[in-house]
Amino acid sequence: MRIKRSETPEGKIELQITAPADKVSEAIRFMEFQLAYQNGIDIQNTKDLTFAVIAKVGEAYYHSFLDFEVMRYLAPFAVTQEKLAIIGNPQVESTGKNIEPGKELSFRAVVIPKPIYEIEDYSPVKIRVPKPEISEADIDRQLLKMAEEYTKYEKDEDHPVQDGNDILFGIKTCDSKGEEITQLSAERRAYTVGQNYIPGGFDAQLTGMDVGETKTFDITSKDFLRVESEDPEATETYTFTVTILEIQKRVIPAITDSWVEKNIPNLSTVPELREEIRKQGLLYREQELGNMKSYLAASEFARRFKGSIADELYELTREDIMSNMQQALQAQGKSLRDFIQEQGGGDQQFSMQLMMQTREVLTQGFSLDALARHLKLEVTDQDIEDTFHAMAPGYERQARMEFEMTGRMYQIEEGALRNKANKWLVENAEIEYISE
Repeated sequence: MRIKRSETPEGKIELQITAPADKVSEAIRFMEFQLAYQNGIDIQNTKDLTFAVIAKVGEAYYHSFLDFEVMRYLAPFAVTQEKLAIIGNPQVESTGKNIEPGKELSFRAVVIPKPIYEIEDYSPVKIRVPKPEISEADIDRQLLKMAEEYTKYEKDEDHPVQDGNDILFGIKTCDSKGEEITQLSAERRAYTVGQNYIPGGFDAQLTGMDVGETKTFDITSKDFLRVESEDPEATETYTFTVTILEIQKRVIPAITDSWVEKNIPNLSTVPELREEIRKQGLLYREQELGNMKSYLAASEFARRFKGSIADELYELTREDIMSNMQQALQAQGKSLRDFIQEQGGGDQQFSMQLMMQTREVLTQGFSLDALARHLKLEVTDQDIEDTFHAMAPGYERQARMEFEMTGRMYQIEEGALRNKANKWLVENAEIEYISE
């Protein structure tokens, strides 16, 4: 890339970027893959992807999408090439022309340089953390959990079905057309009454049935359709024929030497198992403690931050936090409104917490930057590898490839340098261990 840098009157950095033809073609191809994925186009069986995408989304939308997205794809490569430390993402402007593969592309990007702050006191911090301990009660709870994983079900005395009973039943389910639903039919199936696996009152129908009794009943529900319906109020009627085969009881095994020898590889006695649980528990606590030390040390050091942070930086960081939060909630099938209601504090408390979190992120980052400069720390490739390992354990190569392919290695280098400064803080901290 050919890049010319200049400073705007507002103190931002303007980049006049000329991307080579091969890089432009790469960016266009990447965006076509995105459009294909978003619009259900089978990439593997499509010979002319460009034609297929345009046919699906229309030529006007195709070119308007490329106009900004290609430049947004290319701008981070310029930031990495220029070794810039910035806040937020590069802002680009439309060229007003259709972007074509195989041709150079010149465009303008504006970035906000990361401000430089100094800290008056670089002395080690003092933090308090819980002492890593595994109590006998902790081991007892783990043993019970382990035993429950080996629970067996045996026939219990016959009695009418009650809520919470474990039962074995035969079930046949038909839809409103009389066609059997094989996924909900079985000669023998274990079930816990009250788990409400089938909505519409299925479990209530089972309550009171005797062992050996067969019962046929209908359930009409809008929450349990075999196929998706465009009508949100649509309902369908299902016919269930259920036979109670037996009432069951859960049998949790006792953890004895013979049980350990039979079920736990390389161990033969209960004391050996307890010691292994203690050892693994301590390893887990140490990992938790390592993360806690890192956060507490950075947070304590950030208390020494005295600078003024521009409102624009607050807004950019707040938007980034919100975006990450919404992506995480979406992966859990929740909305932001659901999350706020679960927290129970309302919109005002959420906004206050978000503001405090934004300031914490900014002050910790800027303080660690200052410490890294003070210590004259430099990022090595091992630091980069460690950062990817912390970010995506087990998938480090894939993560690195993604950041390299999208030109965002400058973000990883910033994170690696801050992690290195944070590590120095922990290694040199005065740590007091307290019993929980």
